Amino acid sequence: MGQDRGKYDFYIGLGLAISSSIFIGGSFILKKKGLLRLARKGSMRAGQGGHAYLKEWLWWAGLLSSKYTTVAHKRSCPQ
Repeated sequence: MGQDRGKYDFYIGLGLAISSSIFIGGSFILKKKGLLRLARKGSMRAGQGGHAYLKEWLWWAGLLSSKYTTVAHKRSCPQ
């Protein structure tokens, strides 16, 4: 019975790790696509004092999905 529980926990942990990696990678891609879209428009880069990325919905989607993934990960791993 204890060994079955160990296998179950292993697969739950594996699933959480894989899904977390997918969501974190996806959020990075969304933010990068938003920044690339702004670069094509010729907007000033953030390092040069520009803030146009704050008006880009793809950038916000990436940021919020990154934060959501972090919160979900912390809630799934109680200390």
